[in-house]
Amino acid sequence: MTELVRQCCEKWDEDRCRLSSQVEGWGCRLMVCLPDTMPRTQRAKGQLFHKVYTYAEKCGVLECPHYRESIIDEVIDDPDRLAELVSMGRRTRTDLLSEDFDKSCI
Repeated sequence: MTELVRQCCEKWDEDRCRLSSQVEGWGCRLMVCLPDTMPRTQRAKGQLFHKVYTYAEKCGVLECPHYRESIIDEVIDDPDRLAELVSMGRRTRTDLLSEDFDKSCI
């Protein structure tokens, strides 16, 4: 488990384990893997799943006892939730992890 994930687990609060209160994201505020466009085909959805899952694995989120990896499938299958992530644009990891993210998302 990475140090960032470990620290997040220690301070876990159900209301804070998200990108923001407005955007549910991939179910974890550390999951800052944003899609550029909406996937239109099953193949594109599969590629996005692979990208997000690999990102979660690489940054240690899958080791978090609070993380529910099935949310990746749920978001990919929900056009409205996925559109929210696409509309966030090119935020940086620093922006997404900042305490002021809720304000910057409005």
